Amino acid sequence: MSPKGWATFVVNEVEPDPKSGGWVKAGLMPSPVLVPPARLADVAGLCAEERLGVTSVALGYTTKFQQKEPKNWFELSLGWKRYWVRIVPDWGASAPLSASAHRLYILCPERMCDLSPLFALADPLTWPKYAARIARTYVAADNVNRWYPICDKADCSRLPSNTFSSSVMDILSSPKKLYYLFKLVYDRSPETRAVGYRLGLWTLNPGRIPHPSEMQPRGGFTQAASQALGHVAHMIPLEEVTRYLRPLAYREYT
Repeated sequence: MSPKGWATFVVNEVEPDPKSGGWVKAGLMPSPVLVPPARLADVAGLCAEERLGVTSVALGYTTKFQQKEPKNWFELSLGWKRYWVRIVPDWGASAPLSASAHRLYILCPERMCDLSPLFALADPLTWPKYAARIARTYVAADNVNRWYPICDKADCSRLPSNTFSSSVMDILSSPKKLYYLFKLVYDRSPETRAVGYRLGLWTLNPGRIPHPSEMQPRGGFTQAASQALGHVAHMIPLEEVTRYLRPLAYREYT
């Protein structure tokens, strides 16, 4: 991930087999990205409770899963995006190893394929310490594009010049801030909003008395938090939170 969005690649049509050719490959640095050990059972069909490190990613697209259920692939339906993923032992790395080396294969239904499934597999709500590391991971690859998910659903032509700031990445790379960012999407109780306010994620302290002129006495996501949610817009119920996003951040939702 970068301040301007997810790493995205124009990929080749491939056979849904890791041993086939044509995959677009990218290395992850400076160390393997850790994902929960349970992902071995979900995505690899294994039941080992070991430290799982994703050292590289291979991407491709296929049309063969449209008519039939894929075998040995795990389907991720993230909002309006669809992926099939699979983890297999890796045989190389571009960084010092700190966990068992594995490669993540990502299949998309179209030629533009991105790395956001890595964040989803790391479970940003329950285990943010895994997902937070992805925000600071360097992708070693050629021809990397960037995709900012909320721009698929909103008019981003008039985004403010400071949209892609370091404060947004600080939220996504902090386990505590990332946890409460996602929690506020689903739970806007006074207790959660109070913590969000202290962390710079929510605009109003629920313990204060609102001014009569305030249109949203409960507050909303701060500018930085709104932009951080723009990176994961396809992983949350976007329609439920649009009225809490800063109006200067995104315009004219579709």
